[in-house]
Amino acid sequence: MMTDLFGGSPTIKALSIWEPWASLIAAGVKRHETRHWETSYRGPIAIQAAKTLDLAGAPDQLCQDVLGPFWPKDRPRGMVVAIGYLTDCIPTDQVLQELTAADREAGNYASGRFAWRIDRVRPLTNPVCLTGRQGLFNWTCPDEVTVSLGGVLDHERSCAQAGWA
Repeated sequence: MMTDLFGGSPTIKALSIWEPWASLIAAGVKRHETRHWETSYRGPIAIQAAKTLDLAGAPDQLCQDVLGPFWPKDRPRGMVVAIGYLTDCIPTDQVLQELTAADREAGNYASGRFAWRIDRVRPLTNPVCLTGRQGLFNWTCPDEVTVSLGGVLDHERSCAQAGWA
């Protein structure tokens, strides 16, 4: 995180992601967010669960295994659910060999798309309300985010625990 020029609250980049995809990142099983556009940004990133719930495209079995049987009803929406670190953005065909079963199931790795690698994911125990926007946008973290951050999740371990290694 970085502090603004006036010494105020830290400001980081944020990305709105439809549910259940944001929750799968916050659970540690979705390492790559796939997009049709690339970014040169690297650094801290807030994962905002958008108000849209993608029931048609969601991998139901993965969601049940990771988020529970009632996942469509209890997903946080319009809230920051995790903070991670965007470490890379590369064409999807360059990450295919390293994907876990969960990551493969939770992304669109078609040719011409980009895999945004999000590492050091820390879920928020108390998600914070935030109106989403398209693209990357700046977010000034409220002070309560610091005390709400959980520990850093290990992707492989999270996938193994869910049976999706």
